[in-house]
Amino acid sequence: MKIIILGAGVIGVTSAWYLNSLGHEVIVVDRQPEPGLETSFANAGQVSPGYSTPWAAPGLPMKAIGWMMQRHSPLVIRKRIDFAMFRWMEQLLKNCNAHAYDINKGRMLRVAEYSRDCLDALREETGLTYDDRQRGLIQLFRTEKQIDKAYHDMKLLSDSAIPHELLNVNQILEHEPACRTRAGC
Repeated sequence: MKIIILGAGVIGVTSAWYLNSLGHEVIVVDRQPEPGLETSFANAGQVSPGYSTPWAAPGLPMKAIGWMMQRHSPLVIRKRIDFAMFRWMEQLLKNCNAHAYDINKGRMLRVAEYSRDCLDALREETGLTYDDRQRGLIQLFRTEKQIDKAYHDMKLLSDSAIPHELLNVNQILEHEPACRTRAGC
């Protein structure tokens, strides 16, 4: 089978590799002059499976309403009759509860861990190198309420055996000295 993949980022290139290894004829096309110059570049080569989170989450509907009130809203809903969009919105809203969130986050974590393991195997098999960063990331919380909400996700990470830890200010500064300045974090 002949297959064209649009996008020469990490997803496009690895998809091409696997499809080619299955015997397909694959062409990868990208609008940039070299591979990996858009999303893969902007992600800085970081692999963070524990940071996978469903969009549909408790509290999202109220956040979405707030976003739509902003001048440069990250969410725009066009005023038109679109039954596919209505069905999508209905499904999204049905999943904006704690039970669905836990199920979906667990699924996403398993897929993310599997994907990371496949990427590691591919790198070993091919000798592929890039600015690999699998040391984790620091997520800063500015309020106790944010920390309280994070405890729930930390339990889900523990249930999925994904290493994580809650750091205090001094531990964060030890890991990331740039946070000592306001501009650093």
